Amino acid sequence: MPPFAVSTVLASHQREHLSMFLSAPPEVTARRVASLGTLVSALEMLSQTRKFEEGEMLSGQLANMRPKFAKRFPRLTRALESKKAAVALYGVQAGASAATLIWAHKRGVRTAGSAVLAVTGAAGRLRTPFGGDGADQLQQVINVVLASTGTFKDGEKARDVAMRALALETTISYVASGVVKLVSPVWLSGEAFSGVIRTRNYGDQRVYRLVHEYPTVGKLVTWGTIAAEVSFPLVFVLPKPAAKAFLGSMTLFHLGIGQFMGLNRFVLAFGATHPALLYVFGESDKRAAERAAELAGKTLAAIAPVAASAR
Repeated sequence: MPPFAVSTVLASHQREHLSMFLSAPPEVTARRVASLGTLVSALEMLSQTRKFEEGEMLSGQLANMRPKFAKRFPRLTRALESKKAAVALYGVQAGASAATLIWAHKRGVRTAGSAVLAVTGAAGRLRTPFGGDGADQLQQVINVVLASTGTFKDGEKARDVAMRALALETTISYVASGVVKLVSPVWLSGEAFSGVIRTRNYGDQRVYRLVHEYPTVGKLVTWGTIAAEVSFPLVFVLPKPAAKAFLGSMTLFHLGIGQFMGLNRFVLAFGATHPALLYVFGESDKRAAERAAELAGKTLAAIAPVAASAR
């Protein structure tokens, strides 16, 4: 086969796979994006196994944080705090993440994998409460929701409950974050963004130079973040194009955070919930169309006798 023909076939297969991915049911897309996040997280942990050793940053803290449990189950506590347990834990997490990333379209794999990820996520937090963030918490919510709704016999009901639960959780997360910022003097002053972006851990020299030279830019980003998060529930009442544009702006917001602040897991955690919001938007349109059709039917039924008598 000529080289150009091979390239054409490969390109065709790539487009086919991309089309299948984009047209997948929302729960499948949500699981795949979330699984990519947990896979990255697990591999990050496995890349620094030396820190699992006693006395290191990621060593087991079960005995210190839960002394009653440690006293009652000393052998189990020592086993959970060991380096081997940590490696096994994150190894299982990586395996379950990879499986649900590849076979998320299979309900059994998606449900079982989500359950495994929920258990390993809880075990990881039990072993050591340090090193986690809001992305881990949202990932855990996604795992629990997809695992529990996966047990429903009715697939449509499972999808509806799961997507609405994730849409609600995302909305609460945005609003809660916005309200916390709204009562913070640093955020209200407009100085929060410039303060964060100049730090070593979450900063970016290029962006800091920009906001240092143009302070108004930093203030607009700070206040814009508050406004977007607090007003996020508007996506459910805005016209569909405006709601999608709002959601798209939040996606860009997370991509910006990932790029300039290094919080890549937030991109995947929140990105995994956006298919749920799109599902809710679509269902709202369906219900509106059904109500319009029902109203039209009733109107025709009422008019028909009058029209008949007029003849």
